[in-house]
Amino acid sequence: MSQTALPRRARTAVATLLLATLALLLSGCLRTEVDVSINSDDRVSGRMIVAQRGGDDDTVGPQLRIQDSLRTRARVQPWTDEGFVGSELIFSDLSFADFRQLALTSSDVPGSFDVRLTRNGSDVTLTGRADLRNIGDGAQIRISVTFPSSVESTNGDQTSNRSVTWTPSAGQLSTFRAETRYTDPNTRSFAGWAGFVIGASVAAAVVVGALSWFSRNRSPKPGDLVH
Repeated sequence: MSQTALPRRARTAVATLLLATLALLLSGCLRTEVDVSINSDDRVSGRMIVAQRGGDDDTVGPQLRIQDSLRTRARVQPWTDEGFVGSELIFSDLSFADFRQLALTSSDVPGSFDVRLTRNGSDVTLTGRADLRNIGDGAQIRISVTFPSSVESTNGDQTSNRSVTWTPSAGQLSTFRAETRYTDPNTRSFAGWAGFVIGASVAAAVVVGALSWFSRNRSPKPGDLVH
């Protein structure tokens, strides 16, 4: 076997996969759902589903993949519903940086998502973009995010005071943004620690004062003696 045969075969396999996936997307049979929940400790949990309408019994649909560094907090499993087959990625307790890394997870489906969460003091902002220009019409795409406090502004559909949903259109480049405000957990932790230290210092001062009071010399002074 020549040394160039393997690379050529690999390129052929990749090209075949891309052509098959492109045919799927152009038929408008793609379904993508993303549900995200952010808690007041700046930790992110949720799930991501990517699926296609099932064909024969051997069809597994598009497969999501995760980076090795996130495998203890994320997993991928098969997913089926109403004739769709694919994969579901479930994640929990991710930092903002981990969440962005996960959002860039590769799969068999063209198109790309880039989502990031940033904090500036008490202000938390979600920004992102969905490049769906190579996905055919008819695809079902939904992204929903729930925040730990009220949403102050967004370009999505606000389904409650803390939740926003976006439905990017296939064939287009879409952006999404939402802003909320809640206390930085690092500041909150520092304040709690500072309060504990101050409280402990006051308690120690009280104890020292009490010990000094009870251990003082109570014997009468010469001037205090009654003649």
